[in-house]
Amino acid sequence: MNDMRTLERIVNSEAIKISARNVQVHYGTTQAIKDLNVDILDKTVTAFIGPSGCGKSTFLRCLNRMNDTIESCRVTGQIMMDGANIYDPRIDPVQLRARVGMVFQKPNPFPKSIYDNVAYGPKIHGLTRNKAELDEIVETSIRKAALWNEVKDRLQSPGTGLSGGQQQRLCIARAIATGPEVLLMDEPCSALDPIATAQVEELIDELRAQFSVVIVTHSMQQAARVSQRTAFFHLGSLVETGETGQIFTSPKDPRTEAYITGRIG
Repeated sequence: MNDMRTLERIVNSEAIKISARNVQVHYGTTQAIKDLNVDILDKTVTAFIGPSGCGKSTFLRCLNRMNDTIESCRVTGQIMMDGANIYDPRIDPVQLRARVGMVFQKPNPFPKSIYDNVAYGPKIHGLTRNKAELDEIVETSIRKAALWNEVKDRLQSPGTGLSGGQQQRLCIARAIATGPEVLLMDEPCSALDPIATAQVEELIDELRAQFSVVIVTHSMQQAARVSQRTAFFHLGSLVETGETGQIFTSPKDPRTEAYITGRIG
């Protein structure tokens, strides 16, 4: 029995990709995140849900130190990835962002060709030795983003000339081209039509075989469709986290139930 418990602990600890403990985030004198503790599992889609301004995007940006770019922002506590503190002064944020890719709310392709959009990250991080290797990474990333058949004959065309849904999949291809382990998505479908949204959601489901995916979404239906785990944020606090089915059908905290049934939000 003890052996089984030990094995269970080992399996569970191996499945944890990111572990956050006692995280507080301040913008100047305003506290945006209060005493947050959460584990994010590997090869899993975790959805952050909650009302506007509740801290979910702020915490998402802590996971690749995007908040470093905001002068008034101060992050305390501990965020560990694979057992290493990502806020350790010896960690280079640029290298961290190669391991923790990000896709934003609005598609934001660079004003470059489709090819150069995807090649940009591998080039600046020196991930390839020659053009053949770069070509392979570009093709593989675009294929993983389920975009290859639509753009393979026009890789030198501007990325900005694609439709909104195609642009967002191009941004996903760009994010995964550096070979990240974690993919952060901040409301990636909010600017897309229903058909493009369905394509991106299908893609998210495929990507979790290779990545730990964290998605911020305002749509509870989307969280229910794409995620295996859900975390509910309210007024800067992480109220509850658990398996998505459990959070939506039998939440433990009355605030979670109030949000899911539409009484707060």
